Amino acid sequence: MTNNKYHHYSWEDFGKDALILIDQLKSLEKKFNGVFGPPRGGLPLGVMISHHLGIPLLANPIDEHTLIVDDIADTGKTLEKFKDKNFIVTLFYHEQSIVVPDIWIKEKKDIWITFPWEKLSK
Repeated sequence: MTNNKYHHYSWEDFGKDALILIDQLKSLEKKFNGVFGPPRGGLPLGVMISHHLGIPLLANPIDEHTLIVDDIADTGKTLEKFKDKNFIVTLFYHEQSIVVPDIWIKEKKDIWITFPWEKLSK
C-alpha cells in the first residue's frame, strides 16, 4: 500500500524481490563464505539468502568473502564499514546513500518505506 507519505512493503513484495536478488547472486562467479545481515533490517534477507545459496548466516562478517545484505541503503551509515571490502546487496537504494550497493532492486524515493517486519504506523 502506498500513499504520499509512506509505502508498506509487503511480505509478498519481499519474497519476489529477494528471489530476484538470489537469482542475480547465483549468476555471479563469486563464492561467499557466509552472509551477514546487520540487525534488524538485514536479518530477514540474510536468512532467505542463506537458505537459497546454501551458505551460513553469520553473526559477524568474517572477511572480504562475506556477503553483506540489508533491506535498504538509505543514508549508508550502517553499510559504510563494509564499503570497498565486501560485496553488498540491498533491496532498496536511495541516491543520498554514501554506499552504493553492488546489487540493489528498487530505488527509494522521498517516501518512508515500512517493511513487513517493522511496526506499522497508524
